[in-house]
Amino acid sequence: MKKKVLLMTLALALMIQSSVMAEATHKHIWEDDIKNSNETINRYTCECGATKEEVIADIRDYVITFDANGGYVGEPEKETYKGKIKRLPIPEHTSDYQWDGWFTEPEGGELVDNRWIYEEDTTLYAQWTLKATRTLTFACDGGSYIRPITRKLGETVDLAGYVPEKQGYIFKGWYEDPRTKENEVTEYTFNGNGVLYAKWEADPTKEQPDTLMTTDTIYLTDEQYYERISRIQAIIEELIERYLNNKNGASKGAPFSMSWRSSYGK
Repeated sequence: MKKKVLLMTLALALMIQSSVMAEATHKHIWEDDIKNSNETINRYTCECGATKEEVIADIRDYVITFDANGGYVGEPEKETYKGKIKRLPIPEHTSDYQWDGWFTEPEGGELVDNRWIYEEDTTLYAQWTLKATRTLTFACDGGSYIRPITRKLGETVDLAGYVPEKQGYIFKGWYEDPRTKENEVTEYTFNGNGVLYAKWEADPTKEQPDTLMTTDTIYLTDEQYYERISRIQAIIEELIERYLNNKNGASKGAPFSMSWRSSYGK
């Protein structure tokens, strides 16, 4: 008898548990069920008889994840309240980008606002518009002028059409290092502002310009630079000393010194 009562109690408990689980796992489904000739009234009902308001009130909290999509968001997750999020976070990016809003996809998708009703855990994606530009400048080293190029950040340009001219020389390409001029650059990606330097080679078939002055740029090492500055300094000191001696007499002429190296650490 006791066994029979125990079995009946267990069966009743299982029935109650199954009923509770079924009720807890019930997912409301509603549909627009009223339409007439004058207007469409959106009244929502579920097959269980619950209205839309009852359904929303019964929706559990969902976790909404915010993917900044290359930017930064201070609140990467939020929970819904009655299927909604009262305030969407505002992401940040560099000044090169403008935020377009939260979307259901990284590209394309639907724009989401505070009225959006969530029915499951969801990831939203920030979308951005690139507004920044960068400029590439050409150092033609005595050649004809090439106008700087301005493009959007990240764009790439083919340099085949940017060819300067220089009398008596053959253009040998663009280079990033003005001294070594190694590793020719044939296309440039605008990751930042930049300068490219022209490389020239004397054309043996043409006469070189007959001039004492040249517009070619001469690049010196630090040692060469300070050596030339020292030589110029010595000449200036000698000229000033001669001037003072001629003006005041050799005996009264005070030696003059320009402590250029001590002033500049060399």
